[in-house]
Amino acid sequence: MTLHLARAGFDLDLRHGEAREQALVHTLLEARVEAKSDSKCRHTGNLFIEYRHRGQPSGLAATTADRWAFEFDDDCWLIVPTGRVREAARRALAEDRRALGGDFNQSEGALVPIRWFVARTHTDHINIEGAAAA
Repeated sequence: MTLHLARAGFDLDLRHGEAREQALVHTLLEARVEAKSDSKCRHTGNLFIEYRHRGQPSGLAATTADRWAFEFDDDCWLIVPTGRVREAARRALAEDRRALGGDFNQSEGALVPIRWFVARTHTDHINIEGAAAA
């Protein structure tokens, strides 16, 4: 005999939660994921999104990945659909948020504030109309 009843809507929340768990499993096991570790992000709040290396398209400009996984702190990951990474990189480039990075600063990249991915406020919402392509 049950002493407590589940709250109204629990079954819908449970189904939604289970569906999102399956989406995560798919992302981790079946999607093509480009993994990047950005040790400076924990101090700067920016992710370096490479798009050119030694003058040749690389990173975001050459990826075939469905998603990008950024390790922004020790064992702390942010997984983002590649389309959203492209949108954010285009916005960053339109705002002249460029930097050299990688080994011996031979890569060109966009500096994307990590908050653009996690804080979707009216001021952080990605709007790339008219922005240069990455």
